[in-house]
This record gives sequence, C-alpha cells and structure tokens, in this order.
Amino acid sequence: MTETIRVGFISLGCDKNRVDTEYMMAALKDANATGVSFVLTNDKDTADVIVVNTCGFIDSAKTEAIDTVLEMADLKKNTLKKLIITGCFAQRYGRELFAKIPELDGVAGIGAYDKIKEMILEVVGGKRVLNLEKHEYDLKKRVISTPFHYAYLRISDGCNNRCSYCAIPAIRGAYRSRTYESIDDELKLLKNEYDIQELILVAQDVTRYGIDLYHEYSLLKLLDRIEKYGFPWIRLMYCYPELVSDELIRAVRDRKNLCEYLDIPLQHIDDGVLKSMNRRNDGDYAKKLIDRIRTADGRIAIRSSFIAGYPTETEEAFEKLCDFIGEYKLDHAGFFAFSKEEGTAAAALKDIHHATKKRRVNTLRAIQADVIEEKNLSRIGGRQQVLYEGVDGEKGLLYGRNRFNAPDVDGLVYLDSDIPLDVGRFYEVHITGIEGKFDLRGRVE
Repeated sequence: MTETIRVGFISLGCDKNRVDTEYMMAALKDANATGVSFVLTNDKDTADVIVVNTCGFIDSAKTEAIDTVLEMADLKKNTLKKLIITGCFAQRYGRELFAKIPELDGVAGIGAYDKIKEMILEVVGGKRVLNLEKHEYDLKKRVISTPFHYAYLRISDGCNNRCSYCAIPAIRGAYRSRTYESIDDELKLLKNEYDIQELILVAQDVTRYGIDLYHEYSLLKLLDRIEKYGFPWIRLMYCYPELVSDELIRAVRDRKNLCEYLDIPLQHIDDGVLKSMNRRNDGDYAKKLIDRIRTADGRIAIRSSFIAGYPTETEEAFEKLCDFIGEYKLDHAGFFAFSKEEGTAAAALKDIHHATKKRRVNTLRAIQADVIEEKNLSRIGGRQQVLYEGVDGEKGLLYGRNRFNAPDVDGLVYLDSDIPLDVGRFYEVHITGIEGKFDLRGRVE
C-alpha cells in the first residue's frame, strides 16, 4: 500500500528564494519513492509536512522567519506531523535553531535543496535531521509558484561585492554563474511547459554574469540566447551601478523584448557613506549614470534601493539623500532601515537609534510617493501595453502591469474594459487617470 505524504511549502524573502522553493517542489513532484507518494498542497491545515524556505538578510526577514516557524510549529498540536526549515536563515542559524526549537524536525541549509526528498523521508520516519552541508547542484526542473504568465530565472548564485552591511557572501558564498547550457534547459521548460510571457532575470548581481566562467562579462551574450526563445517581455533585476555599461543601456533601449527597465541598487548618494559601505562608486558617478540612461532613452524606468540610518549617516548626509530623491525622480525606489548583521564590517560601527532610522525611512518614502504621483499624472492621456493579471478583490477592479513595472514591488494599471480579458495576455490601454499615488487607471481599447 502506498503512503501519501502531503507537503506544503512556504517561501519567504526574495524572488531568488522563490526559485529555490520551486526547485524543491519539482524535486518532490518527480521523486516518488517506493511505497511513498508525495503530494504538494497549498493548505497548511491539511499538510503532513511543511517546509519553510527562509530569508536571513535583514532583521525584518529574521523576525518573519521566526514568526512563521513558530506559527507552523503550533500546527503540530493538531494536523501537522513534521516541520522543516531551509534557506539563508537556516544556513546561518541552523545549529542554534535545531537546539532551541524542538518542534523543528529538520533544518537544511542552502546546499541541501536537492536532498529535500531524503530529508522528508527521514523525518517522517522519526529522525531529527540537521544538514548544513554546502555543495554545488544544478536543479533545472521547477514547479512555478508565480502566476503562470511570469517567472524568475536565476542566472547565478553568491556575491563578490563584499558591501560592509551585507551577510550574503558569507551565507551564499562567492559569485557563481550558471552555464549557458544549464540555463538553456530551464528556458525550454519555462517556454514549452508554461508559455511564460514575462521572464525576469535575477541574481545578486546580473551584470556580473559570466565573468567567473567565461572570463568576460557575458550578460549581453546570455540575452542573445534568451531572445531566441521568444519571450515577449524580458526584465533585468539587480544591476550593479559600476557594470551598467553604455552597451547594456543601448540594449535595454533597442531590443524589442527587453523591457525598458533597470533595477540598480545605489544604496546611498553621500560619498562618505558609500565609502564606509565599501561601494565602488560615489554619488557623482550615480548621478552621471542616471543622466546617461535618460539621455539614451527617457522611457527607461529606473528602480533603486537605499539604506537609511547607516551608522556613518549624519543628518547632513541624510539631507543629501533626500535632495537626490526629490531632484532625480527615480521611477521606483525601496527604502530600508540599516540592519546590523553579525559578521559584517558595519556591525562593528556604532548604530543609530531605531527611531531615527524609522523617521528617515518614512521621510524618504514620502518624498518618493510624491515623485511617483507626479510621474503618473504626466502619463494620463498616453497609451501603454499592459499584461493583464486578474481582479483586485478589495477594489473590485481589473489590473495588470506595463513594461515599466516589475511584479510585487512596483505599481499597477487598474483597468476598465468592455470586453472579457484573458489573464497573461497583452492589451493596448489608454491611460485615463491615477489610482491613489502609486497606480494608473486605464481603459482597454
């Protein structure tokens, strides 16, 4: 008689983590053992085993990881039989968590994703398992957990940038590009099995792709290969400032399938703060880079991220950042309070009071909100291609995204339509207004 094990996955943190979760889901789906059948479920209340793939990048991510683990541990009083955690938080604090949380049946680090079937069988068999080994693996099959019209493609792992505040190199290791052939195999899956309309390239630094394998920066050559698959939209996330070349900017401008969108984490604009962060560029370089992009094509949407309350950030440095956000008017920006990460160079610096950091983040967000509202008002009357995504239950409105907005982090286009719309299809939309500050309103034509 075959035993059925119902397994639920919870993915926390970034889109790169989501890809790891999708690899694990596929590994289970294709790896039924003798006498055992694995069934994936979205219902935590009926799962026999729950796997929480954690993030450990900043304090808020750690808090979310702990809260989620404790919430799932509480389910063991009722229906849940076994609880496993994986990911960056597990890699970093696995031994401590394994010792202090008896409800945890398994802890797997970032090098054990391909061992998930074996770990589940062991814990179901009554063992507690700790596996923090690091080894290279290449999992190409995935169960897509995003809406089927878009997917993330991780082209590398690890990071060599060694920013003073970041623990990712210590957790994920040095930068490691995937081979062209490995990526090709995954592209075939995404195109042939899922008919993905929007492919989003992600890594800690997509602009560094290939330097370790092919001894040259190879992102554009990779894009040449990807474009042959015919994805209507291709989007680049996480481009480091010093590697955004004129050639890359021209590619974003000229290539039909490449969205006019660049995500460039600048982190700050004050030279002193940037130097302490161990960033390779200064504020003047960042401003000139934005000018270069806009001179090449004013349509290119620029997204960035910034850290407020870094230990060496004086009020003067903070005001300089505020002025920059108001003057340079980036299309999208995320703001995060500095988080002291043990083992990093910045952890040794004297921290700024959390209330000051919170005030600075809120101030920056308010400035950026006004910038976005101003930009959105200027778009009224224009036309955009919109990828339809569904219905907003709270607003009771149809919605989608244009080429200038990435999923989850950027704005939406709310739609009025006299015809039925198909999720994952493109429509020409006349922009008629704005919805709040962050989103557009339009009519399908």
